[in-house]
Amino acid sequence: MSLADLEQSEREVVRQCLNAAVNGPFFPEWEFHTLFGLERNEVKAVLRAWPKLDETKEEVQVAINNTLNNLLGYPHGCEEEWPRFISVSSSEVERVFNKWRESV
Repeated sequence: MSLADLEQSEREVVRQCLNAAVNGPFFPEWEFHTLFGLERNEVKAVLRAWPKLDETKEEVQVAINNTLNNLLGYPHGCEEEWPRFISVSSSEVERVFNKWRESV
């Protein structure tokens, strides 16, 4: 899994999704760790390090994987808020997610 295998615009989608997960209304605080396997501040640290991420670190891989997966699969009920945080459709996020996962 490497961001280097993505186009710049696709990497921007990943960054927007990390920002949405950390700063958006998509995931309640009480459930964040259960959904992500990380605390919100750990995902926020990944976002703050952008674009100089050490993708060999497990928490970076988990943050990216679980952010994209949960934005697509968790019933957050925040579809109207999506465009405030993410500039592309959920189907485009899914395409980027699949491409990132296949870039092993």
